[in-house]
Amino acid sequence: TSINVIYYVTIRFKTAHCCSKCCKMFSTFVLIFALHLLHNCLGLQNNNVPLLCRRKMVAGAASSLLLPSCITNRRAANAASPPLGNLERVPGIGNGFDMLVDKPLKDIDILYPPSLNGTWICERKVVSVEGDANQAEGAWKVLGGVITPTSDFQKVEEKYFVRFIDLRRTTDGIIGLEGKKYYGDVFDRGYEIEERTGGKAAGATVVQWDPRTPNTLKYKKSDGSPGTELKVVQRTVEPQNNKGSLVGSNELIRVTTTTSASFGSASIAIIYATRVQRRWRRGTTEDGSRVVEGLEIVKTYRVLDGIAGIEFPTSTV
Repeated sequence: TSINVIYYVTIRFKTAHCCSKCCKMFSTFVLIFALHLLHNCLGLQNNNVPLLCRRKMVAGAASSLLLPSCITNRRAANAASPPLGNLERVPGIGNGFDMLVDKPLKDIDILYPPSLNGTWICERKVVSVEGDANQAEGAWKVLGGVITPTSDFQKVEEKYFVRFIDLRRTTDGIIGLEGKKYYGDVFDRGYEIEERTGGKAAGATVVQWDPRTPNTLKYKKSDGSPGTELKVVQRTVEPQNNKGSLVGSNELIRVTTTTSASFGSASIAIIYATRVQRRWRRGTTEDGSRVVEGLEIVKTYRVLDGIAGIEFPTSTV
């Protein structure tokens, strides 16, 4: 039996070069923010204030936004800070997501029909890459993908073993299409990483993963590359239907790896944001054999100070 996985990649990148329009937008933002700050903190409610006074006050507020961090830190240290309590980090403008906060997920894991129980052969193929192929390939690698130096990522194919396991937990009940209740299976994420990166026999990868706490997976390859942690921080699940679709999932994954610092022996943690969307369905081959087909889309996002801008992906796989 085999599983065919279609790996679709779409990548969009925003240029880092500044333009006059960007500068105008930034200037407008600073001005609006300064006016908003004055209105809230200084109580600017009098429309009879002379225009020159307003300009001086706005200029003063705007310049305070641009003070060096050492000056602002010195002022903050000298001021008595009141207790703030448990405040959440501001995600910023737009649809931001704080990748540093671990909130409990509604669904413990993705549950699959018991008919998938056991070991399968997975055939994975990249069918399309759009935009920056380097960004797409980077996300594909940290999720377990292996590619030889001479291979073309946009045409790469993989073949390895995967398996679905039955944990028999009381929380793993699913309703079949005929209305009966079954124990659902979970996808063995640790086994997939091991097999995809070379298998246990080769000792290519050491994986730490517990199926009863499936949202965190750690692995380290034997090639000397830094260890990687995959942490699911957001998940939605679509149940199977009577149109052949088995299950669908949408997971936002925090990818944490380390890199050597430019000085000393310390290392620096690097956080990436990756969204993995999958949809499985039953199908048949040309000779009539039954297979399970899958479509996988992987998106990456820009992360700044732990906040991922999930509204606009930088790449889509």
